[in-house]
Amino acid sequence: MVSPQTYRRLVRAREFIRDAHARRISLGEIAQHANLSPHHFLRAYKRAFQENPHDYLTRVRLERAKTLLRRGGMSVSEACLAVGFESFSTFSGLFLREVGLPPSQYRKYARSQFPIPVVYRSLFVPACFLRMYRVLDREGNFEEA
Repeated sequence: MVSPQTYRRLVRAREFIRDAHARRISLGEIAQHANLSPHHFLRAYKRAFQENPHDYLTRVRLERAKTLLRRGGMSVSEACLAVGFESFSTFSGLFLREVGLPPSQYRKYARSQFPIPVVYRSLFVPACFLRMYRVLDREGNFEEA
């Protein structure tokens, strides 16, 4: 358990990690955002979040890479570098371990599962909804007004 003041500091450091994930950041730099020494920061962070800052950084980078790969327009190696990994083999290994698929297979699978770009997904209206309001007929054709 950490004090509320320390917890707020740790959250501030966690937000810094999330915002700066695409570049190399040191433990000292992260600890500065919490106004703690690196040693105390590491102990308090693990106590508060049940993971170390490096694991959180890796998770943020992998989630961002998954988003970039789903959207397309970027190769796997470009996505790897864009999220802050310096080694493609490290990225590939971590991605496979955490996601269960190599990045290239994930990209193919995700793009086939989400044919509508993520940016436009909120514009998608399911056919059952359109049928309910009599915009589509049973064959999937638009009805004329």
